[in-house]
Amino acid sequence: MALYRPCHDAFCRYCHGLSGDREDARDLVGDTVLVALENFEKLRKKESFKAWLFGIARRLMLHKYRRSKFKGQYQEEDAHLLPDTGVPPDLHPDIVELYKSHGKLPLKQREAIVLFELSGFSLEEIKKIQGGSLSGVKSRLKRAREQLRLILSDSESSVLTTKNPEGVI
Repeated sequence: MALYRPCHDAFCRYCHGLSGDREDARDLVGDTVLVALENFEKLRKKESFKAWLFGIARRLMLHKYRRSKFKGQYQEEDAHLLPDTGVPPDLHPDIVELYKSHGKLPLKQREAIVLFELSGFSLEEIKKIQGGSLSGVKSRLKRAREQLRLILSDSESSVLTTKNPEGVI
């Protein structure tokens, strides 16, 4: 603190000049003093304390400036123009049911349907991944789709019968 007291006023003015705002200047002074105290043992010459302190403040301000480039201002009007990429709430139960049904498929069929339908691989790429022939991949996909259709239709009919045991619609 004996080294800091003589340069305090000049240092505060420097920080205020860098930041342009009184509160930001106070934050910068506090952050700089904290960094200086944490790294005081790295100071080689006590005579160069003032320059060292000003250098720390400059680097902290540059770091803050660099980070501010990645921040944007929130605009309510612009936020409404952004498309919603989330799953609509009415689709969530269907997706959960689809994944449950998907888990009942044999491994090769499940892998083929995931690679083709969800990951967008071509039939040729799936053939390279899974091995076998192109017609084998096609038949696995066909069987997987048929199995899913059966499983989903069975689960849908069981839901209808549990909700309406008499079968009246």
